[in-house]
Amino acid sequence: MKHFLLLFLLGITVVSGIIRPGGGGWDYGGGGGGGGHHHSHSSSEEHGYGGGHHGPRPPRPRPPRPPRPARCPSDWMTFDRTAGTWCVKVFFGQLTQWDAESQCQTHGATLTGLQDANERMQVADAGRIVNNQNGGGFGEIWLGATRKTGCNRRPDCAPNDTFQWTDDHTTGTAGFYYPPTEPNAVVWTNWGNQNCLELHVSVSSGARARYGYSHGDLDDQHCQQTEVRMYACGKSPE
Repeated sequence: MKHFLLLFLLGITVVSGIIRPGGGGWDYGGGGGGGGHHHSHSSSEEHGYGGGHHGPRPPRPRPPRPPRPARCPSDWMTFDRTAGTWCVKVFFGQLTQWDAESQCQTHGATLTGLQDANERMQVADAGRIVNNQNGGGFGEIWLGATRKTGCNRRPDCAPNDTFQWTDDHTTGTAGFYYPPTEPNAVVWTNWGNQNCLELHVSVSSGARARYGYSHGDLDDQHCQQTEVRMYACGKSPE
């Protein structure tokens, strides 16, 4: 009987050593390493907490800065047109119209047209300042315009339809404005017709320009004329 009880107690001890609680169930032996405990350990390694082997993530590259909006140079006038911004500056120089165009090209520009009355008067006012800085008196400004084919005589075309702008940016006819006798298409034997266009400038507000014309009036002129003292260049912003 004593031997039977001893064997019975020994069997209970062995079984309790094999069967032990393990994370919500029973773990039978050490072959699986403990179901719940092993799963938790693997999960921690998968999420980067396994001994600090993973370094910090590199910083994300900064997005490129947007391009700077194009602007006119600080000493040029800025005109906001339907076709886009247009920059204009008046320069002093007694040149033919062709030489004035060449000078504009050295500034990355071309002789400018006038989009409307506002531009016409602002360019005339800028020309007045430039002219007075260079001795004053009567002054005119070369513009980027040429006589249209078929408008060789005054009666051939209406005044505002006689010339066309050449800067490839100015449009329409709102920038044209002539005194009553212009454009008069004077033809000289050695120079031919007046195929270019100038803008008259007076020395001060209320004063008359050459020929008694008003400040800001347009006039057709021989392209070879060098009495024209200024030229207006235009270009797109940079």
